[in-house]
Amino acid sequence: MNTELKQEVRYLLRYGKQKSRTGKELASILGFSNDRLVRLAIRDLIAEGLPVASSVTPPFGFFIASSLEEAKDYMRVLKGRLVQDAYRRRDFKLASREILQPHQMALI
Repeated sequence: MNTELKQEVRYLLRYGKQKSRTGKELASILGFSNDRLVRLAIRDLIAEGLPVASSVTPPFGFFIASSLEEAKDYMRVLKGRLVQDAYRRRDFKLASREILQPHQMALI
């Protein structure tokens, strides 16, 4: 990931949920038409130790967690996503079983 872009994203992120900014807003400020690169930069910033969280309730967007409550809330959101992804994977596996494990034709 581009170090300069990460620094720019880091500069635009604010502390606390009440000061969150959407990915679309961050991308617009940086001159991008979508937030894909912003999200990748945020992922890298988290991996480097910056506690960037996102909010799925108003105010929506990304922010730097600044309290125990904000950190715990985001951890709950992530856990919920993991559970939903596990259900989706299970359901997809069942739905695509004909592709994944085609039946062998019976011998006559």
